[in-house]
Amino acid sequence: MATPPPISPNLLTAARLPLAPIAVALMVTDTVWGYVGAAVLALLLELTDLLDGQIARRYGAVTSFGKLFDPFSDAFCRYTLFLGMYAIDIADLWMIMLIFYRDSSISFFRTVAAHRNVVVAARPSGKLKAIVQGVGTQVVFLVLVVQALWPEAGVPPSVPWWTMLVITLVTFGSFVDYFVGNLTILRAAWTDEPA
Repeated sequence: MATPPPISPNLLTAARLPLAPIAVALMVTDTVWGYVGAAVLALLLELTDLLDGQIARRYGAVTSFGKLFDPFSDAFCRYTLFLGMYAIDIADLWMIMLIFYRDSSISFFRTVAAHRNVVVAARPSGKLKAIVQGVGTQVVFLVLVVQALWPEAGVPPSVPWWTMLVITLVTFGSFVDYFVGNLTILRAAWTDEPA
């Protein structure tokens, strides 16, 4: 009999959901400790994201629900943080829109494929996107904390915006890759006869 995990991976995944809105609430206070608190929560989001998957695999606790819940939680949390960055003028509206359009489109591709009994496999560009978003978010929060606590450090105020630009471009590139990679499925679905 397999050893049960010390904590449910799905519980860890669920615990991330309220942390992102709290991080944004701290962020928009525009205070030193608000930025510090948001940075700590953003780091906790990334660590629990790594931990839930590792626990699930190590203890043989990978479930169909978890396979869907984890990417949903990732998108929910990161998109919430990106909205917070828009609220404090770190990101432009078009950046947030492109990130949202990418995630919505991939969800649509997966749904179309599922109706045709096809699984849309994770692509390297999707993994790269996740890494760049995770690391980039940490860079933004680190810069905000450094600028708030040590303004004499001379970190250019444009660093968070440029970081968000890189995140946006990589995210959009992932959309293009998924779209091209699944074009055959989409074309076939487009020409389906009415039910």
